[in-house]
Amino acid sequence: MHGLVIDIVSIVVAGTMTGTEFTVAVFLHPTIGRLPDGVHTAAAKAFAKLFGRVMPFWYASTLILSVIEVWRHWPIVTAASEMLLAASILWLLTIIFSLTFPVPVNNRIAAWNLTALPANWREDRKRWDRLHAVRVCILVVALTNLVAGILTA
Repeated sequence: MHGLVIDIVSIVVAGTMTGTEFTVAVFLHPTIGRLPDGVHTAAAKAFAKLFGRVMPFWYASTLILSVIEVWRHWPIVTAASEMLLAASILWLLTIIFSLTFPVPVNNRIAAWNLTALPANWREDRKRWDRLHAVRVCILVVALTNLVAGILTA
């Protein structure tokens, strides 16, 4: 019974995080990008601050839960356990990628002075969106591996 609870929690935490990141990439940012500059920059700054506070814990929780799934299905001798290991590695790589590329851009956006925006604010937004699209692709693959690994274990 405990294993089922861990499986459910792992899928829900990873699924909602991936879904949130997908929603940001496909719906939220394209929508705020079409708003007038003042509204666009205020919304971008607000979301950068919010996600900058929340996502580190969500990403860490997802990684920890996926590692627990690998540990529960050790040794790595089946396709299911290999998929779980792949998911954990992808979560870890996504965290490293995020800390290296989108997070510094996100931090700049979160620190914007809305009355004196940097000259390159549009480039920062476009760069973050491109980096985020890469991240979302990796997250979808990681989530697919996690769910498939759990369901076939």
